Amino acid sequence: MTQLMTQRPIATTFAEYSAAPNSYLSIEGVPAEIAARLPGFADFGINGDQLVQAVQQAGALLGPATPGWAISLMRHGDAAMALGEEAEARGDGSEAEREFLLASFWYFFARFPHIINPDGAQAYRCHIQAYLKAARHFSCPLEVLKIPFEGATLTAYLRLPIGQSQTGFPVVAIWGGIDVWKSDLEIHAQSEALLKKGIAVLTVDMPGTGENPFPVSADAERVLLAVLAAVGQHKDINGTRMGCYGLSFGGHWALKLALLRPELLGVVNNAGPVHHAFQPAWAQTLPMGARIALSRVMGLEPRAEPQEFQTRLSALSLVAQGLLPTTQHAPLLSLNGELDELVPITDLEFLGQNGVKQDRLVFAHDRHVASRHWSLHESFVANWFAHRLF
Repeated sequence: MTQLMTQRPIATTFAEYSAAPNSYLSIEGVPAEIAARLPGFADFGINGDQLVQAVQQAGALLGPATPGWAISLMRHGDAAMALGEEAEARGDGSEAEREFLLASFWYFFARFPHIINPDGAQAYRCHIQAYLKAARHFSCPLEVLKIPFEGATLTAYLRLPIGQSQTGFPVVAIWGGIDVWKSDLEIHAQSEALLKKGIAVLTVDMPGTGENPFPVSADAERVLLAVLAAVGQHKDINGTRMGCYGLSFGGHWALKLALLRPELLGVVNNAGPVHHAFQPAWAQTLPMGARIALSRVMGLEPRAEPQEFQTRLSALSLVAQGLLPTTQHAPLLSLNGELDELVPITDLEFLGQNGVKQDRLVFAHDRHVASRHWSLHESFVANWFAHRLF
């Protein structure tokens, strides 16, 4: 497989690459694992040519998390923030929202894939500031929740649909993966789709990311269970009509909650690792950026000892934890791209082989989290939840 990948040509432009991404190894001057993400970012309205140019400029510094990467990319965020401030000053709320969201993206990209150094930490602080400024103009307002847990505080964002509910709104809790966090564009877009269906949304960081101080471990789902319990007590939420959605590695936690809390009315797993993804044979194929981010979420140094890294990873298998096989679980939708390079598609199939009944949505020629068909599964997921939560 590696030999076949190296035989693929390098695209010279974003347009060339995005027209047939599976035909190219990368874009000139762009690391392959970054190039794979760019078409998905462009689908959220980020200019593809600007993305390539920005990466090429910062790429002289060897790529994400290297000295200078965050500083280089933050300049794009700063420019968008200034435009947002100008729009806000003249009373153009919709334009201010767009520019602040754009700024939040560039600050996300600056700290990508995780916070490795002080510049990345600064980029993340700027990202939060930009997103919360955008939230001042959302049609469905955002409430910041501070949830005490085990001596720490978890930060979550709650948004309610327009209107009122006599019995309380149903709610979906959403969390991302190791590099996409609660206020990044993918999570924001899925939240908007659910809000339009009359479903409240709680977004929170999965363990080891963002503002979640608890590292990934074999029992880290306790953090997310505490978040669900807290939002279930909110005055505007119907705590008996709840679901959850996990993106990428976050799908692992969604799956685990589906197995542990079968009373949930619906759970969506978008490309979550189950068992095969945690085994040495697969873990050794991961790109360096993914390995670094995985180390960070587990509380390890970016270049942790391979044996310690693999021991921690193997313990996350749902088989190793005794949760599979089973037939007792919440209603489940699993989706992914068949060509997922980060989580093998066999993990999705493995669930069915171990007694789990799931609705499946697999895109034959897509990659991790089916990122190139986001608008399709975003609406599918919203409809799927609406069918189960009302």
